[in-house]
Amino acid sequence: MSNVSLKLVVSIAALAFAATTADAEVKKSQRKQGFFDRLFSASPRYKKQKTQQRKTIFTWLRNDDEVNVIYGNEPLRKRKYVDPEPLPTLGMGNKDYVETKQVAVFDPAVAKATATTAFAEQVRQVLANKSTALRSVVKDRDAIIAHYKTIGFKPIWFMEGKLSERGLELLAAFEKSGEDGLMPERYGAETFRQRAVSEPDSAAELDVAMTVAALAYARDLSSGQFEPNRLSAYHDLTPEIVAPQLMLRVLAYSPFPRNYLDSLAPKHSEYALLKEQLKQIEKDIAVNPFQAFEVTSKRVKVGQTDMRIPDLRQRMLELGHLDPGEALVAESDRIVLDKALSSALKTFQKSNGIKSTGQIDKSTELVLNADPRKRQRDKLTVNLERIRWLPKDLGNRHVFVNQAGFEVVVRKNGTDAWRSKVIVGKPMTQTYVFNDVMETVVFNPSWGVPQSIIVNEYMPKLRRDPGYLDKQGFKVIDGSGKVVSSRSVNWSAYGNKVPFGVQQPPGGENALGEIKFLFPNGHDIYMHDTPSRNLFDESTRAFSHGCVRVHNPRDFATVLLDWDRDKVDQNVESGDSHSVSLSNKFRVHINYFTAWPDKAGKVQFYSDIYGRDETILKALEARRKRSGERVAMTLPGSASDTEKTVIAD
Repeated sequence: MSNVSLKLVVSIAALAFAATTADAEVKKSQRKQGFFDRLFSASPRYKKQKTQQRKTIFTWLRNDDEVNVIYGNEPLRKRKYVDPEPLPTLGMGNKDYVETKQVAVFDPAVAKATATTAFAEQVRQVLANKSTALRSVVKDRDAIIAHYKTIGFKPIWFMEGKLSERGLELLAAFEKSGEDGLMPERYGAETFRQRAVSEPDSAAELDVAMTVAALAYARDLSSGQFEPNRLSAYHDLTPEIVAPQLMLRVLAYSPFPRNYLDSLAPKHSEYALLKEQLKQIEKDIAVNPFQAFEVTSKRVKVGQTDMRIPDLRQRMLELGHLDPGEALVAESDRIVLDKALSSALKTFQKSNGIKSTGQIDKSTELVLNADPRKRQRDKLTVNLERIRWLPKDLGNRHVFVNQAGFEVVVRKNGTDAWRSKVIVGKPMTQTYVFNDVMETVVFNPSWGVPQSIIVNEYMPKLRRDPGYLDKQGFKVIDGSGKVVSSRSVNWSAYGNKVPFGVQQPPGGENALGEIKFLFPNGHDIYMHDTPSRNLFDESTRAFSHGCVRVHNPRDFATVLLDWDRDKVDQNVESGDSHSVSLSNKFRVHINYFTAWPDKAGKVQFYSDIYGRDETILKALEARRKRSGERVAMTLPGSASDTEKTVIAD
C-alpha cells in the first residue's frame, strides 16, 4: 500500500471514530430527566455540549485605513489618526452560557435529626434522601437545610397536607413572573398546583421543591437570571444578591410573601418603564395579529410600481419612519415607490442592520415579515435582565454611559444635569461594562503611547525615517528617563520590544484632546476628548479601542467639578498639563442597554452592536426548552411506581 493510500485509510478511520464518539456524546446528552432534575438543576450529566461560537459579522461596519466607515452614512473624510488606546485581544467576547453547578438538596446529618410532627417527619426524610431529584446552587441548599432544621422540619407552604394561603401566594407570584421578563415555566407553578391536588402523598417533597423554586425566583427577580460575567468577556459586574437565609426567614414568616417578593425587583424608574412597555407589547401581540408582507423576491427601485407599496407606506407610517404628510399621495402615485417612501425605507433598513438601499429587495422583505413587536419584546426582556445587574443604589451623583445608545448622562439628586454623545469601542475592541468612581479631571493631558502602537504603528515609519517622532513633536524617553532625539535611535535594532517610551505633549493634535476623565479600573478605560470630532456626526459611533470619547468635554468638566465654564476654559487654555481631584466623587456606571428610556421617558430601541442581546436570548432559549419539555418519570416516594407525565425544566 502506498503512503498516500495509507494516509487516506487512516484519515477515514479517524473521521469515523470521531463521528461515532460524537454520536455517543449526543445520545448521552439526550437522556431523559426527571421532573425535579429539569425543574431545578443543570446537572453535569445533562450539560449541553459546547458548540463553536458562531461568528457575528456586522455588515454595517468596515475598515477604511485607520477610520471605520458606517454604511448608509456619508463617507467620513479620510485622515491619518491613530487611536490613543491599547489593542485588547478579546474579539467579540460573547460566551455560551454555562449554568452554575447545582447539588442535591440533602444533608446526611439530617438523618440523625428529629421532627415534631408526622408531616415534618416526611419533610425530614426528603432532606435526608441522598437520591433526591431536588437540586439547587450550594448556597441555597445550605440555607434550605439550615432553615428546615431550625423550624423542626415543619412545612412552609403546606398546611394539613394542602397548599396554604402563603403557598398559593407564592404560586401566584410565579405565574406573574412573565411581567418582569422572567419565565413562569421555570418555577413550575402549574405543576405544583396540579400535583398538590392529585398527589397529596407528595406534599412534603413539593414543600421543599417550592422552597427551592422560591429562592431561585427571588434571586432571578432581584439580581438576574444569569451571572453576567459568564455571558461576555467584557462584563465585569457583581450584582447585589440577597442572602438566601434572609429571604427564607421573610418568606417563611411573612403572611404576605408576595409583597416581599415584589419588593426585590429593581426600584430604578427605567425598570418600571420597560416593564410597562413589555406589558403593552404583549397585549398588542395578543389582540392585533401581525400582517405579513408578501414576498416576491422582486427588486423595486425608486420610481417603480408595485402593488405592495400601499402596505409598505402604511408600515413605515406606523413605525414612525414616514411623516403623515408624506404618506398622503395622489391616487395615481398610490403604488409608486416615491423618494419620501424610499428615504423612510432606508431608515428602516439601517435600524434593522441591513444594507440601506431604499429599495424593496429580498433582505428587506424578510425583515418586513418579522413581527417588530416580537423583536422589541425580546429587547425589553433582555434589558430588564440587565437592569437587575445594576447596583441597587446608583448614587445621588453619578455618570451613566449607555454604549448601545452612544450617550452619557450625568445625574444629580435624581435629575439629569447634563447629557452628551459619546464614542465607544469597536465590535472587536469593545468597551467593558462595569461600575467605578470618577476621581480626577486632567487638563491638557500628555499621551503615553502604548507599546502596542509604538510597535505596530510607528516602527515601520521609524525604520524608514528615524526622525519621524521628532517631526511629529513627540518625546522619546530612554530607560533612565532622559529625553532623547528620535533620530539618535537605531530603530532597526528592535522588534516587538522597544526600550523607549514615547509621549505626545499636550496640544490641539494630542490623541486625548484637551481633557481626560479618570476613574481608575483594571481595564485601563477612561473618558476623554478627541481631535477627531467629525466622528460624532455619525449615528453609530463604535470607533474606539475601548475608551469612551466625549463630545463636549469642557461642559462635562464643568458639571463634574461644579465650576463655571470660564474657569474650565482658563484651565484648558493655559496649556499646562495638570490634574484636579473631584471634591465630590461621582459614581460611574458604564453599561450596555439596547432598550432604554430617553429624557422624555419614551423607551428607545438601539442596535445590538456587540451581539450581546443574542447571547442572552440564546441562554434564555436553552432554559425555555428545558422548562417546556414533557418527560415521563417515576416519582420517588409516591404511593405507586406508575409513570406520570409532568412539566419538566
